Amino acid sequence: MTPLKGNPRLDAATVLVGWTNRSATRSTDKVFTSGEVVKLNTKLDAASRFSLLVSHPGHSAAVTVVLHLAPELRDGTRGTFIPVATVAVPAEGGRVEATISGHDIQLNAADVANADLPALCFAKAVVTPSTPEGMVVGLTATLPV
Repeated sequence: MTPLKGNPRLDAATVLVGWTNRSATRSTDKVFTSGEVVKLNTKLDAASRFSLLVSHPGHSAAVTVVLHLAPELRDGTRGTFIPVATVAVPAEGGRVEATISGHDIQLNAADVANADLPALCFAKAVVTPSTPEGMVVGLTATLPV
């Protein structure tokens, strides 16, 4: 996939799983759940780097999180989700960060002809075996060091 012009990073942390305050576009607090689809304003395949952040205070078992991304197709529908990153947090809790290169993400072959790049703007995080209370999964910009 050839990188095209676009916003090089996310504006701020974007919550995929967990609690978030109300905002300018949402007048109430919200809890995002595992597998819930979030449409992003930023096309992640235009980002040179971004991070998947996962944390929880503790659980009865280790927790695995898989980040899935999907493109917006020309007709405005959502394309096929592809797994992009997988992280695990031990039962004791903690925080894990995975850095992802947006330029290296390949669309599902069935979506390539129907998408105008950059196109990856749908995200979901799938948590297994279950979502611990207090867990937060999000995406954020990774700034060069």
